[in-house]
Amino acid sequence: MLSPLTDRAATRPWAPAASVEPGTPADDQPHAQPPDPERDAGFAAVLALAADLLGCPYTMLWVADGTQLRLAAARGVPLTPVTASTRLGSTVDAATPFAVVADARTDPRLHDDVLVAGPAALRFFVATALLGPTGELLGVLAAGDRRRHDEPAEASVARLRSLATLAARLFGGSVLARCRQVAEAGFSAIVVADERGTTLFANAAARDLLGPGAATGQPLDLLVPASLQIDPDAVTHWLYGATGTPEGKVPSARELRIRDAFGELRTVEAVRCDWHDGNARGIALVLRDITDSGAAWREPRAGRRDALTGLPNREALFATIDSLRGHGARLGVALLGLDNFRAVNETLGHVVGDTVLQVVACRLMAWLPADAHLARFGSDEFAIVFPAGADGDDFEPRLQALLREVARPCEIEHQRVHVEACIGLAFDEAGDPAATAYDECDSSGLLALAALALRHAKRGGTMQLCRFSPSMRAEAVDRRHLDLELRRAFRDNEFELHYQPQIDLASGLPSGAEALLRWRHPERGLLMPVAFIDALARSAIAPAVGTWILQQACRDAAGWPVLQGRRLKVGVNLFPAQFNDEALVDKVDAALAASGLPAAQLEIELTETIALRDDGVAEKTLLQLRKRGIRVSYDDFGTGHASLSMLHRLPVDRVKIDRSFVRDLVGSRGDKAIVRSITLIARNFDMQVIAEGVETADQVALLREFGCHEVQGFLYSRALAPQVFEHWLAAQTAPSGTVAALPPPEPDHG
Repeated sequence: MLSPLTDRAATRPWAPAASVEPGTPADDQPHAQPPDPERDAGFAAVLALAADLLGCPYTMLWVADGTQLRLAAARGVPLTPVTASTRLGSTVDAATPFAVVADARTDPRLHDDVLVAGPAALRFFVATALLGPTGELLGVLAAGDRRRHDEPAEASVARLRSLATLAARLFGGSVLARCRQVAEAGFSAIVVADERGTTLFANAAARDLLGPGAATGQPLDLLVPASLQIDPDAVTHWLYGATGTPEGKVPSARELRIRDAFGELRTVEAVRCDWHDGNARGIALVLRDITDSGAAWREPRAGRRDALTGLPNREALFATIDSLRGHGARLGVALLGLDNFRAVNETLGHVVGDTVLQVVACRLMAWLPADAHLARFGSDEFAIVFPAGADGDDFEPRLQALLREVARPCEIEHQRVHVEACIGLAFDEAGDPAATAYDECDSSGLLALAALALRHAKRGGTMQLCRFSPSMRAEAVDRRHLDLELRRAFRDNEFELHYQPQIDLASGLPSGAEALLRWRHPERGLLMPVAFIDALARSAIAPAVGTWILQQACRDAAGWPVLQGRRLKVGVNLFPAQFNDEALVDKVDAALAASGLPAAQLEIELTETIALRDDGVAEKTLLQLRKRGIRVSYDDFGTGHASLSMLHRLPVDRVKIDRSFVRDLVGSRGDKAIVRSITLIARNFDMQVIAEGVETADQVALLREFGCHEVQGFLYSRALAPQVFEHWLAAQTAPSGTVAALPPPEPDHG
C-alpha cells in the first residue's frame, strides 16, 4: 500500500512513447497509440508504487505490441528514441515471468544496453511480466537502480507480482475506464481502491469533499483515518475484510468519520461495493455527507477556503478559535513553518513549490487527531488548533512525530524534494499574564504567541519544537521598543560616524579608515554597534540609515589631508537590505558627486549575508560599482562557510581577516595556519589583505611575514570621532612614518 510519502505528485502522467528504431522518426511508427489520459495516469500510479515498493528511482513499463515490446511509460528515465531501444524488458516473458539482475554490467545480455552502458548506468534490475487471463504476455514492469541491491525480500516480490496483475488490467478496458463516465456524472462521492486499499480513482464529488487526500495512489487509511473512528477495528475490518459478521458478509453500509477538504471533521454514510476484473479485485466506496445539513456546508464557507490546499484560510482559523474559546475550551495552537521553502521555489520553480505545499497539507490532514483543526496560516505556514489537556505536554510528542513525518522526502516532477519544518506551540490560559497581554489572548493574540515560539524554534535549527514562554514575549517587547527607539534616534540625528585608522605595513602610514556607526543615546551615552546594529539591520529604516552613512562618510573623507602624496580611502559597510534597492548604485554616485570624493577613495565592505544571496543582485551591483573605480572589500573573511567560493564568484579587491583569527595569532598554531592560508589565497586571486583587531607588535610582525598589506586595531587607534580623527591624522610625521599616540578616548557605554 502506497504511503502518504509518495503523495499526489508521484501520480502525474508521463507521456506515452511508441517503440522507435534508432534514427527513425516517431511519426513513422505504425504501432504508435494515441494518448489515453486514463491509461497514462494508471501507468504513472503503477510506476510510483513500484518505485516505493522496491526503493528504486527508475521504473519502466513496456507494452507488448505484436511480437515487440514498446516502452510505454518510465519514471526517472526520459522517454526518447534512445531509451525506447533498451533491451531490459526482454529479460522476462510468459514462460519466465520474473527476473532479478544484481549487476547488469556483468550480464552478457545487458552489459552494452543503452540504459546500462549509457548515462543512466543501471546496475540492479528487477522485472516481472504482465500476463493476461490466458497467460499471454501483455507487457513488462521493471525497476532499476545505479547501485547494487540485495535480493528482494519475498514479501516485496509477492507485492510486485500483485502490482503486475493490477497493471495488466490497464491494457484493456479496466474497471476504472468502464465506470468513469457513470462516476463523474453522479453527485455522490465515489472512491475506487484496489485490494490493498490504494486509491485508483476518485470522482469530482469525492475530490471536492476530501480535497488533496483523494489523490490517486493514496491509501484509504489517509481518507478514513483509524484515529477518527469511534470503533477503529470495526472500520478497518469493514474496509479490508472479506467477511465481518456472523452471517459471513461485510455490511454494505456504515457511518465513517473523515476530514473534509477544509480539514474539518465530518460524518459520512459509506456504501461498500466489491468489484473484480479478471484477477484484479478491490472495493468502491460511495460516500454521502450526513453531517448537519450535508452538502449544504460547502457554499457558505467557500470564501474562507485556501485555493491551493483546500484547507481553511486565516479568516476561517480565527473564526474557529473564537468559536471554541466561546465555549470555554482551553486551546493549544501549533504553528508549523517550513524551513527554507523559498529555496524550493527559486531552484525548482513555483509549480513544484505549490505541489510541496499540497503534499504537506495532505500529510497534516492524515495525521490530524479527531478533535483538532487545521488551516493554512501563511505562504509556508500551517496552524493546528486543538483542545489542550492539563499542561499540554501530552501533545508535544505527537508534534515531534509530525515534524519527522513532514521531513520525509517526496518525489515531484522527477525531483526528490526534502522539506523540513519547525513548530511554535502556545496555549490559551486564563489568568496567564503572557496571554492576557495580547488583548486577553483573542484568536490573533494566541497565534501571535505561537508565532513568537516558532521564531525561537527556527533560531535553533531545523525540525525544532519550541513552546512559548513569557520571556519570549518580553524579548519581543524589548525588540519592538528598540526598533521604535532606533527610528526616533535617526529622526533626531543621534547617530554619528567614528573612524578607525587603517595602516599600510610597508610605509607605516595611515592608508585610510573604516567608518563605524555609533549611537549617542540621550540617557545611556555613547552606544557601540553590538548594542543595536543587528536590530537596526532588521529594521525598516536600515536602507535610509545606510544611505545617510554613505553620504556622511563621503563628506568627511573628502576633507581628509593628503599624506605623502596619497589620498586616504574610507570603508563603508552596507546593510543587506540596501541591496534590495534598485537605485543603490545611483545613490552611491550621488554621494560621491555631492561630496567631491573620488570614486577610488571609497571602499564598500561586503558581509557574508550579502555575499550569500543567490539571486545575482550582489554580483550585478558590485560590478557596476567597480566599473566606477569603487573598491570592494570582503569583511570578516574566514568566519563563514562559503567565504572561499564567494571570492571566485564576486568582484572583490581585498579581504579583511577577522579579529577572531588575529586575537590568538601569536600563540595559536591553528590561527597561524588560517591567516597564512588566507593571505596565500588572496595573493593567488590578486587581492590585497587587511587584518583587524591588531593589538600587539608581535601580531604585526607575523602579519607582515605572512604577506598582509594593511592592519587596523587598538595598537594604532580605536575608532575616533571625526574631529579627533583629523587631529590624529595631522599629528602623523610623514618622513619617519611614526604613528602618534592614541588620544584620550571618549567614554563608550553599552
